[in-house]
Amino acid sequence: MKVNTTERKLSLVCHAIDSNPNKKYSLQELSDIAGISKYHFQRLFKSVVGVSPHRYILLSRLRQASFELAYFKNLKIIDIAISAGFESPEAFTRAFVRLFEQTPTDFRKRPKWANWGHKFNIRVPVREKEYDVNIEKKSSRKCVMITHRGEYLEGMTAFDTLLSWLVKNDYYTESSINTIPFITIPYSNPLITASSDYRCDIAIPIDCHVPTNELGIFSGVIPGGDFAVLNYIGQREVHGFVHAISKVITDFLPKTEWEPLPAPALFEHVNSPLFVPETELITKIYIPLSMNNN
Repeated sequence: MKVNTTERKLSLVCHAIDSNPNKKYSLQELSDIAGISKYHFQRLFKSVVGVSPHRYILLSRLRQASFELAYFKNLKIIDIAISAGFESPEAFTRAFVRLFEQTPTDFRKRPKWANWGHKFNIRVPVREKEYDVNIEKKSSRKCVMITHRGEYLEGMTAFDTLLSWLVKNDYYTESSINTIPFITIPYSNPLITASSDYRCDIAIPIDCHVPTNELGIFSGVIPGGDFAVLNYIGQREVHGFVHAISKVITDFLPKTEWEPLPAPALFEHVNSPLFVPETELITKIYIPLSMNNN
């Protein structure tokens, strides 16, 4: 699955913006990064990504601000606004409401994640790169889990429910819960699965007793076995994940004695966009394998 030249150039622009979204960028600076004339750059960017460069910058800034609102309750909205590059909290609120149809205060209390996620329904160009893939044997892991069914983007609500339960039951503190790795196990590709059929388990590796509850939280075990493991660096974006998995299955595995099992891949999210730029996010992707006996 090759990435064409235009997408590769535009991916450099998206990477630069996501690395430092609060910087002031000129159209000339962005076109220089892409190595495309300013006249053609804006048209090409919108045709590939789906939004203008200015809109992409705004989305990148407000995505980071959204995470800070939802998960850093101690931060003042005025400080989040200034950090996101807005001249005043009023300007920040206007932009936030226009995009998400919630005020920052309302979003902090009860974020509407599905509506929020649809605003980022853009196509971030995949960065063409070689992945360092290893075959690893992993032991089973005991976890606390929750199953999300329905709209892919609404999975953030289930994730929040799981985090809140762990804090309420004193397994983590409000500050430490935001730093722990978590695992998602999607049972289908959300790009091609109807929302009504989509299912995903969200797991946090911890061995503890989970009493019967009405939240849908339960104790579970992620099976061990043999896996093709790769470190995916960058924004957690479905197109990028699909591209990486396709390269492993079509380019790497045929040269080995292994083949993929008909089982879901595991995505271990090692760090958080609360603490690192989107471009520095680490996701370990585990593709279940069996020995090819042919």
